[in-house]
Amino acid sequence: MTGDPPSFESALGELEEAVAILEQGGLTLEEALARFETGMRLAAQCEAILNAAELRVTQLLAEENQVEEPPPF
Repeated sequence: MTGDPPSFESALGELEEAVAILEQGGLTLEEALARFETGMRLAAQCEAILNAAELRVTQLLAEENQVEEPPPF
């Protein structure tokens, strides 16, 4: 393991797997709680990655708008 955070796609895939297992049922309470905790952690990771991407896009658009506008005289 490299210690790098998982990619969005990887975290989302793991989250979908955790949800599917919970939806199937048949888990003990402890197993269900463990899967739920994992799902919450993965959901938070996905949200953080999406928030960072949104910020990056917003910054890029702001930079582009500054370049396109002629300087005021």
